[in-house]
Amino acid sequence: MSKPIVIEVAGKAVAVAAPAGDQVRFVAVKYDVWDLDGELYGSVAEAERAAERHLASRGAIDGQAIGRGAFPTELAVAV
Repeated sequence: MSKPIVIEVAGKAVAVAAPAGDQVRFVAVKYDVWDLDGELYGSVAEAERAAERHLASRGAIDGQAIGRGAFPTELAVAV
């Protein structure tokens, strides 16, 4: 793989698989998969399956919106 490939789950882009030697690095573009950011996988398909499993475990697949959850309070900044 020479170029980054978009990872979609349920028709929505959630991450990019970026080349990292003979592996791919998971680069999250949605907060719902932030926990996987930076992980290395053997293939794009493996990274896609990891995203699907992760989102399914959070209940973010099958009728629920991806990327529409509440803003995490640990990232909030007091004004």
